[in-house]
Amino acid sequence: MASFRYKALQKDGTIAEGSLEVGSRGEATRRLNEQGMQILSLTEEKGKKKAGAAKVDPSKPVRKPTTAPPENRLSSKQLVQFTEELSDLLSAGVQLDTALNSIAKRSESSIISKVASSCYDKVRDGVPLATALRVSSPSFNELYCNLVSAGEVSGALGDILKRQVRYLTTLADLKGKLATALIYPSFLIVSGVAVSAMFVFFLIPKLRRLVESTGGTLPPIAKLMLATGDFMKANWIALLVLFLLAIIVLVVLFQRETVKRWWDEKKLKVPLLGKLLLTRFNVQFVETLSNLLTNGLPLVRALELVESTTPNRYIREQIVTMRARVSEGAHLNRSMEKAGTFESGLIDMVRIGEDTGQLATSMAKAGERLDREFGRSIERIGSIIQPAIILVMALVVGVMAYMMISVIYETISVLRNR
Repeated sequence: MASFRYKALQKDGTIAEGSLEVGSRGEATRRLNEQGMQILSLTEEKGKKKAGAAKVDPSKPVRKPTTAPPENRLSSKQLVQFTEELSDLLSAGVQLDTALNSIAKRSESSIISKVASSCYDKVRDGVPLATALRVSSPSFNELYCNLVSAGEVSGALGDILKRQVRYLTTLADLKGKLATALIYPSFLIVSGVAVSAMFVFFLIPKLRRLVESTGGTLPPIAKLMLATGDFMKANWIALLVLFLLAIIVLVVLFQRETVKRWWDEKKLKVPLLGKLLLTRFNVQFVETLSNLLTNGLPLVRALELVESTTPNRYIREQIVTMRARVSEGAHLNRSMEKAGTFESGLIDMVRIGEDTGQLATSMAKAGERLDREFGRSIERIGSIIQPAIILVMALVVGVMAYMMISVIYETISVLRNR
């Protein structure tokens, strides 16, 4: 007989801790599963024997649940691939352990194979898939594992994983749209800075030597730029130290939750960018909440999971307030309206969904509309930012070109008058 120390989540949401004296790890797992517990950790106590069934020993520290190794982190594409492969195999009638073993053996990605193999070993020991995923890779967040746990309980794991694939794909597309919208403006800004540096550090000093050799004078703007370049050359060490100190101060400040929360709130008020971030949040909120409600999770629990997956601290506070109001019996649409971070069209769709009893369906439709609107917002912002940056660059280059032509013309005039 062996003694196993466990920590498990009970049906009422509380954590149970204790020990079991059984013949094997599999038997301990089955016994806890029969009691409706979701295992968080199960460790064998070497050289210890205990009589009787599960007993809590408060005098001894309890081991924390095993954490997922950081080297097993999956990329967004790999996470979608793993979920899609597992969903297809389960929908085809393959047993869970066989499906995981198949992914581990035939996957082209070594990380996916490693994660699938880890999950396979734990599932073979009787550990629920949700727990196996949680301790196998940090890529499986709380929302993902809760959906998998709901699928295991309801017997619809394959269908839930299919919906999860669609959800993950939608989020990946959302991030891709935002990244694509920033590539071209970033390229233009870097190019503009490079051109300006070339003028200040190389072309203007050569013009100065030419003008001085002929007895002419530089235009005021050229003198200003030349003085700026000389100052930077003479004090580059001090400027570099100040730059590094500024970065260190910012890093230290942004370690504080109050500063992070302040910045998260201010970002939403930046012209153009704030509107884009709010629309992106609205799309992610609707997609996530719709996905959770479709999979049968209660609204309050769904809002709690949405809160945990929201990176913006200011918006997270609004969701906490919303969840508290909903748990007290308030309508979701009223709570969203008071939060002040949701679009009026979305609130109307939620109101319709609550009135008709089809909240998940109504939010799914609202998500499709918001996703199209998000794409249009990116296009509109791109159509404004890109010409603006091009205009600024053209103005800078034009001024410098005019300055150079003026200097050359003045130099030629001086030479002719000699």
